[in-house]
Amino acid sequence: MRIGLFTDTYTPDINGVVSSIVTLQKELEKNGHDVYVITNHKAAKMKKEGNVLRLPGLELKWLYGYKLSTPYHFSAKEEIRKMNLDVIHVHTEFGVGMFGRIVAKYLNVPVVTTYHTMYEDYTHYINRFELEEVDRVSKKMVSAFSRMISDSAQAVISPSQKTKETLEKYGVKTPIYIIPTGLNFEKFNRENIDMDKVAQIRQQYGIQENDQVVVFVGRIAKEKSIDIPIEGFRYVKNPNAKLMIVGGGPQLSELKDMVKKYQLEDKVIFTDKKTRDEVPLYYACADCFVSASLTETQGMTYIESLACELPVFARPDDVLDDLVVENDSGFLFDTPQAFAKKLDYFFTLPAEERKSFRKRAKEKVVKYDSNVFYSKVISVYYQAINDFEDAYEVVRIKMLDDYVRIYVENDKDDQPLRILISLEDYFTYKIRLHAMLDRYTVAEFQHKEICLEAYRSAIRKLRIKDYTRKEMQTYFDHISGLSEECENALLDELEEKGYINDYRYVCDKINSMQFALTGKNKIQRLMIHKGVDPEIVDNALANYDDGVEIDKAKHMAEKLMISVKDKSIVMKKQAIFKKLLMQGFDSNIAKESVEMLDFSNEDENEALEKIVLKAKRNYARRFQGEQLRYKIVTYCVQKGFKREDVINKLEEMEWNNE
Repeated sequence: MRIGLFTDTYTPDINGVVSSIVTLQKELEKNGHDVYVITNHKAAKMKKEGNVLRLPGLELKWLYGYKLSTPYHFSAKEEIRKMNLDVIHVHTEFGVGMFGRIVAKYLNVPVVTTYHTMYEDYTHYINRFELEEVDRVSKKMVSAFSRMISDSAQAVISPSQKTKETLEKYGVKTPIYIIPTGLNFEKFNRENIDMDKVAQIRQQYGIQENDQVVVFVGRIAKEKSIDIPIEGFRYVKNPNAKLMIVGGGPQLSELKDMVKKYQLEDKVIFTDKKTRDEVPLYYACADCFVSASLTETQGMTYIESLACELPVFARPDDVLDDLVVENDSGFLFDTPQAFAKKLDYFFTLPAEERKSFRKRAKEKVVKYDSNVFYSKVISVYYQAINDFEDAYEVVRIKMLDDYVRIYVENDKDDQPLRILISLEDYFTYKIRLHAMLDRYTVAEFQHKEICLEAYRSAIRKLRIKDYTRKEMQTYFDHISGLSEECENALLDELEEKGYINDYRYVCDKINSMQFALTGKNKIQRLMIHKGVDPEIVDNALANYDDGVEIDKAKHMAEKLMISVKDKSIVMKKQAIFKKLLMQGFDSNIAKESVEMLDFSNEDENEALEKIVLKAKRNYARRFQGEQLRYKIVTYCVQKGFKREDVINKLEEMEWNNE
C-alpha cells in the first residue's frame, strides 16, 4: 500500500504527535508499505528529502515553535499525484492537514485522520484575558471545527476512550476507532541506553550520586500544568530530591521566574529542548516521572517513562486508566502538597521495593507495542478504502423553496437515490454536481430526510388546523423511522417558530368554547386530555372572567329550561344543574344559575296531568287495574312529582280501576 502521512509537525520536532507519526512510519515501512511524509519547514521553498516532502512554512515562536503553512500548495499537488497514494492519513488539522484534505479530493483518495490534540484545552492562547464569553465561544468553535474535519474523513483514529467520547459529544458521525499510539520499546529499554552518556548528563547538571530525580518531559506550556510539581517542591522534605524539566516552549521563562521566586534554583533543573534521540537518556537519568497535565489525548510521555521503568506521578485522568495504578505503577495526586507527600514517601521506600515499582511500570505498557499499533492502523486503512469505494456521486441537484433535492448514485445501486436535504447541509457539505459523498454521509442524509419530511408534513397539517404539542407528538409517533431525539427537536422547532403554541391554543379554545356556552372546568379537562401542561391551562384560565362565566351559565340554563320536559319543576332543576356541570360550569355557579330560573309561568298541575296520561298510554296495553295504577304512580314519582299529588290527580281524573 502507498500511504501519505500529512502533518504540520515532524522531526526534528519533539512531541507526542511526532512520536506517533515516526513510530507508525517505521512500522509501515518495516511491513513493506511505501510511506510518504508531507510536512513543512521554516523556509520559503518546497524541499524533498527521500520520501519526506517539506512544504514552505512559518514558525510561530509564541506557540512553542509550531510551524504553520498555507493549506494551498499548487506546486506540490503534482508531486503528490506522482506518489500514487492509496490512502491519505492526516495527523494535524491546520496548514498541511487542510492541504491533505484538499489533495484527497483532488486525487479522489480516501482520508483517515487521527485526532491527536484536545483543542478545548488550548483556547487560552486566544483568550489572553481569560474572558468567560471568549472561552465559551472559542470552545463552541472548537466543537464545530472538530466535527467538520472529522466528518470529512472516511475514518477517525482516537488515541483513547476519553478522546472518542469528546468527539461523540461534538456530534462526529464518521466511524471512530480507538487505537492507542504504539511505541518502539527498544530505544526505551534500559539495556539499550548508553549509561555513560546518562552519567555525563547527570554530571552536566550537577546531579550527585545520592540525588533522587523526578523528571518531566514535554512542551513547556500552560496546558501541561508544570507549575503544580514546581510548587510541590516547596513542600518536599527530601533534601536530595531534584526536579528535571526537559523541553522547551512558551512558558519556559515564566516557570524559571517561578523557581527563582520560590528559591528552588538548587532543586529544579531546566534542560530546554532536546532531540528525539536524546530523550531516553533523560528518562534514564531519573528515578520517577511526573506530569500534572489533564489535556492529553493519550499521554505518550507517560508510556515512554513507564517503558523506561519509571514510576509515574500524575493527576487523575481517564487516559491513565490501567496505566498509573496507585502504589503499584505510580501515584496519583490532586494538589502540590499531595504530590510532595507521596514523592517523599516513595523515596523513603527500601531500594528493593522501589525496584519492584520499576518492574510493574514496564509491565503496564506491553499492550502499546508498535506491532499491535501497526496492525490496528492498517486495518483502519483497508476499511476506509472499502468505505470510500462505496461512496456516492452527486448526479443531479434540484433546488426547492427551503430544501434541496439531490440525486446520488453508486455502482452497486440500480438507480440513483433521491434524497431531500436542508439548505444548511447543502452549504455545510459543499454539495455540487459530481461531488463524492461517502456512505456514512448518505446514510446520515437519509436519516435526516425522515425528519425533514416529518417537519414539512407537520407544517401542512398545522396550516389547516391548530394542534397542541402533545397531539403533534402523537402524530410524529406514527412516522416510521423517526427517532425520539429528532421528534423532540422537531417539536422544539415548531414551538420556536410559532407553529405550536399551547397557551395560544388554550386561549383560542376558551373563546370558542365560551361562545358555545362551555364552563371552564370542562375546558380545563379537555385541554389536559389534549396533553397541554396543567400550568399552561391554569395560566390561560386565570384571565377567565367569573362574571362572564355566570352569564354563560345562566344563558345555558335558560336554553335547557326549554328543552327539559315531562318532569316536575324540582326534577327540571336537577336535570339542568347536572347538564351545567357536564358543560364544565362550577357547581356553585350552576346552582346559582338554576335558582335564577323563573318557573312561575309553568302550571305544575297541568304538567302532572300530562304525565299521568302519558304513563297510562305507555302501560295500558300490558297492565290493568291496580297494577296499571301502581305503574302510573311509580312513573310520575320518578319524574319528580310527589306521591300524594299523583294519587290526588288520579282521583281527580275519576280514575276507574275497572
